[in-house]
Amino acid sequence: MEIRADGISKKFFRKGRGTNYFTAVEPTDFTLYSNKLTGIMGRSGSGKTTLINMLSGLLVPSEGKVYLGNCDIYEVSDIERSQLRCSHIGVIPQGYTGLQSLTVLENILAPSRICGGEDRTEKAMELMDKMGITHLAQVYSNELSGGEQRRMSIARALINSPHIIIADEPTSDLDEENTVLIMGVLREMADTGAAVLMVTHDKQAAGYADAILTMDNGRLIT
Repeated sequence: MEIRADGISKKFFRKGRGTNYFTAVEPTDFTLYSNKLTGIMGRSGSGKTTLINMLSGLLVPSEGKVYLGNCDIYEVSDIERSQLRCSHIGVIPQGYTGLQSLTVLENILAPSRICGGEDRTEKAMELMDKMGITHLAQVYSNELSGGEQRRMSIARALINSPHIIIADEPTSDLDEENTVLIMGVLREMADTGAAVLMVTHDKQAAGYADAILTMDNGRLIT
């Protein structure tokens, strides 16, 4: 399964600063292919996160269309779009996004429970083992280190075996050991059929990608 963007752009409106909007992402065509790990690099504020949020169904474009397979994801209802994202897209957001009231295991299982599918506890245990956090299963997320939080968020993104993985700075502030671990997992997912898109500033992480694109002042340069 692929994600394809046709002419998507994003404008944000503002008050009291000359023109009443600014363009975060210029009109962009882009296809994310299966069996590929694609990286996007660029300066902070260049529009990278805005672009991937539109691709992942989290931010409605100002214009253009985003297709998941043959489905225009912004032409369906919010509930249908959430279900598509839950079933097909694993999102690894920037920062630490664990729910503090849940344990590591509960955080990882949350997407599968929201989708109402089969019990995926065994899959969660396999992912925790791969991430080296099995011993933290019953620990609450606010007790984790930054690297542990990041590994938990990746396990959570993979719990539903998504066809597409979109990661925003998955190795930021991580040491070399955790970077190698996380990038090895993302590389493995691409090699086994997933379409993986990664925003990064990390040259070590970029070395795992099949292709690197550049975002500059809202324009995606291929």
